[in-house]
Amino acid sequence: MNSEHPSPLATYGEWIAHAPRQWPDAALHIARRAVIDTLGCMMAGAHDSAPEKLWPVVASWGSGPCHVAMRDATLPAPMAALYNGTAAHALDFDDNFDPAKAHASAVLVPALLAIGDAGDLTTDALHDGYICGLQIMGLVGQAVNPFHRSRGWHATGTLGAIGAAAGCARMLQLNAEQAAHAISLSTSLAGGFMSQFGSDTKPLHAGLAAAGGVQAALFARAGITAGSQTLDGENGLRWLMVGGDVEALAVEMEGKAEHGQTMQFSTTPVGETLHILEHGLKVKRFPNCGSLHRALDGLLALMEQHNLGASDVDRVLVRAPGAHLRNLMHENPQTPAQAKFSLEYSLAAALHAREVGLLDYTPQAIHRPEVRALMPKITKDYIEKLESEFPTQVHVFLTDGTQHEIAIPMPVGSKAVPMSDTQLWIKLEACLAAAQAQGLSVTGYNALTKQLAALDEYGPVRHLTQAMAAQP
Repeated sequence: MNSEHPSPLATYGEWIAHAPRQWPDAALHIARRAVIDTLGCMMAGAHDSAPEKLWPVVASWGSGPCHVAMRDATLPAPMAALYNGTAAHALDFDDNFDPAKAHASAVLVPALLAIGDAGDLTTDALHDGYICGLQIMGLVGQAVNPFHRSRGWHATGTLGAIGAAAGCARMLQLNAEQAAHAISLSTSLAGGFMSQFGSDTKPLHAGLAAAGGVQAALFARAGITAGSQTLDGENGLRWLMVGGDVEALAVEMEGKAEHGQTMQFSTTPVGETLHILEHGLKVKRFPNCGSLHRALDGLLALMEQHNLGASDVDRVLVRAPGAHLRNLMHENPQTPAQAKFSLEYSLAAALHAREVGLLDYTPQAIHRPEVRALMPKITKDYIEKLESEFPTQVHVFLTDGTQHEIAIPMPVGSKAVPMSDTQLWIKLEACLAAAQAQGLSVTGYNALTKQLAALDEYGPVRHLTQAMAAQP
C-alpha cells in the first residue's frame, strides 16, 4: 500500500488490525442473534434447490477441516463457506442490512464459521469478526448506495465479499497491511446481478461472497498483494460499480442520504459509530424478498384490525418505492424461487391464510388454485422515491365499497420495529422443524439448540459447526 496517498483501504486495514476487542454488550447481543438467525435459515435451507444441486459439486472437490449444515462430510474452508452461504440464503429468510443493501449475515456467518472451524477458534472471535466485517461492509455500502443497488448489482454478492474478507482478516489477526490487501483482493472476487433473482444463482451469490471473503483473507495472509485504489480509485469499485456519473450522484444525495448512504467513503473515525448499533439488522418475519415485507406487514395488519377474509376483499393496491417493486419481477411465478419475488403471489397467499410462512413456498403450494384465484386482486403503483421518502401504502378495497389503508415505513424485524429474542427463538424453532422434516435428528436438534443458547459462553466454534452437521 502506498502510504503517501492514504486510501480507505489503508484506513480500514488499520482499524481491522488495531480496533480494541471491547464491544458494547448490545453489539455483542446483536451479533449473537445474527448467528442464531443465520444458523436457523441455513439448516432449513440446506436441502433447498441451490444447495442440494451444489453439494455433489463441492463434495467432489476434496475434504477439509470444516463442517457444513445437514451433511456428514467436511470441506476446505472456502468450500464450506460456499455451501453454507448458499444454504443460508436459499430460502430468502435471512436478514437484511440497509447501509450495504445486502443480506449481510448469510455471507458473514458462513465465512467466519469456516475460519473459526479451520483454526479451532472460539465464538468470541466469531462475534468480534462479525462486528468488524459488518462495519466495513456498511462503510463501503454507504459509498456506493443507493445507486449501486438500484442499477442492478446484487450487493450480497458484491459488498458481501468485502465485508466477509474484513471479518475473516480480523479473525485471522492479520496486520494492517495484510487486512487492507484482503479487502482489496475481495473486490476481485465480488460480483452478482439482480437479474439472477428467482433462480438458483441468487442464493449462490451469498455462498460465492462468503467463499471469496475466506479466500481473500487467506491469500493476504500468504503474502499476496493487491492494489491500493480498488475502492476509490479511477478504476475502482465506486466508479465501476456505480457509473461515470458517480460524482454527480453524490451531489444529488447531499442532504437526503438514507441509511448513511452519502456516496462517499467515510474514513475518520472508522468505528466511532458502530453500524451494528446505529443501523442494526432487518430480521425477516417472512421467508421471501425483503421488498415484500412492508406490504405484507400492512396487509396482515389491516386484515387483523378489521377481521377481513379473502372473500371480503375486492382489490388490494400497493403503492411502494419503485426500487422495491422492481425487485418483485415475477408476476406469474412458476417456481418457489420466483414466488419469493412475486408481490402478486405472496400477498394472495396472505389473503388466503392471514399469514405467510415456509410452507407457502413449496412447489405444491405455489400452484394452489385457491391462491392463484386471488392473485388478480393484487395491483401496484410504482413511486419513484427513496424508501425513506415514501412508506409503503396498502389500500384494501372491500366488496361492500368500503376502503381501508395503512402506511408502513419500516417492516417488522427492523430496528424501528424489532423482533424480540423470544420471537427470534420461535423463528429458529420453525426453521429447525423444517430441517427435521429433511432429516435433522432429535439428537442434532438438541445439540444445536444447546450450542446456540450458550453463544455468550464463548466455546469452540467447532462445537457449533459439529452440531449443525449431519450425524454420519
